[in-house]
Amino acid sequence: MAHILIVDDEKNLRWSLRLALEEQGHRVEDVNSGEECLESLRKEPKDLVFLDVRLPGRDGMDVLQEIQRRYADCIVIMMSAYGEADSVSDAIQRGAYYFLPKPFELKKVIALVADAMVNVETAREARTTRQIRIGSRESDRFIVGNSASMAAVVDIIDKLVSSTASTVLIQGESGTGKELVAKAIHHQSHGRERRPFLAINCAGLPENLLESELFGHERGAFTDARERKRGLLEIANTGTLFLDEIGEMPMGLQARLLRVLETKTFRRIGGVQDIEVGLRIVAATNRDLKRDAQEGRFREDLFFRLNVVPIDIPPLRDRVEDIPILASYFVQHFNLELNRTVRGFDEDARKLLRAYHWPGNVRELKNVVERAILLESADIILASHLPIEVAPRKPAPERGEEREFVPRPLREVELAYIRRTLEHFGGNKSQAAKCLGISRQTLRDKLQAAQRLEDERSARLLEDTVDGMPPPPGQISVTSTKS
Repeated sequence: MAHILIVDDEKNLRWSLRLALEEQGHRVEDVNSGEECLESLRKEPKDLVFLDVRLPGRDGMDVLQEIQRRYADCIVIMMSAYGEADSVSDAIQRGAYYFLPKPFELKKVIALVADAMVNVETAREARTTRQIRIGSRESDRFIVGNSASMAAVVDIIDKLVSSTASTVLIQGESGTGKELVAKAIHHQSHGRERRPFLAINCAGLPENLLESELFGHERGAFTDARERKRGLLEIANTGTLFLDEIGEMPMGLQARLLRVLETKTFRRIGGVQDIEVGLRIVAATNRDLKRDAQEGRFREDLFFRLNVVPIDIPPLRDRVEDIPILASYFVQHFNLELNRTVRGFDEDARKLLRAYHWPGNVRELKNVVERAILLESADIILASHLPIEVAPRKPAPERGEEREFVPRPLREVELAYIRRTLEHFGGNKSQAAKCLGISRQTLRDKLQAAQRLEDERSARLLEDTVDGMPPPPGQISVTSTKS
């Protein structure tokens, strides 16, 4: 139950609103001016304030700003009989949770309070969650989570702050945030945080290019090696090198990497001089590297050398308590990035987020929140704003019966969704691609492939039509018959 303050110069409104809220079990006080509001908050902070825009003495907008400055945890719902668009926008921009036009239904107010308190509890829980900033800028990301499993991950990162351990192995499913953890290790480590952090995907390059990127090469070491090139091992010296998808590294390079870890030296391709390095290598994989080593798909000696400090990041479905905290964090993040003022999720949407199994983990949750804020204009995210895989839609009944499911090829469903998204953005491919989570080139390729398929279908349809037509006048139709 909430501790609520009503600020309005209309006595009857204060009385009726207070009575309705007290019947719900809330503790309620009321005052009739901005000065009395601030005095009441000084005596005892409140969970929620109903604040009228037009008050005798100090203006409601001015009081709102003072509340935001002094009492950040307090929710403010603005009220006004003068519901001009600029007043609504101004109140939300200054931090109001909601703008309530007069007159209003008490049922709506009761539901609004319940919704506000749930969102506020989530926000407060997020603020008390152990967080690690990745970088020093205000826009940099955090590792957040209240679950025991994420607390264990943060504890290991804390212990690495002053550790001299040269290798860390991060294991977890795709989308769990392995690179984020690697960056946290780097930025929290004394003596390394100001040094380079370099990353490379071992699955993204062929063996010869990966070797050149890691070790560098001397001039003339191979065709087109016209100049000496420093590799990532050398550039990241005294800093951190992040080797993503280490399980995909070819066996030959695994042997060379093992030697680097054991001797702290390496040679450029074509070189004869040993180069000393003092960097930390953080490797990551979504595979079971221990099993791969036992079955001969990965060097066992390299596995043991990398696994000095193991970190296992649990999938999101195994830390359900972190879902609302992460969702709230992403809402705040995209509000800043997209210049929006979305307050959070309604109760049905929160239940669906917790019930979904999240095969794409935190990355998928982030994309869902971004899509909802980008595509929807509402100030709260509803269940209907979530994608169909998170919030399955029941087919509408037709003539007293449910509509029969009609299977369709996946390509058709994907194309229909892409075209709807393009229509939403007025044909802007860059915005549509960002919303869909694909590159602009991928979007273009999908549209071109769809056009080719439609052209082929049209050609087949025309051919079938021509074959079924009678010959033009003056021509003989030849048919084959058995004698």
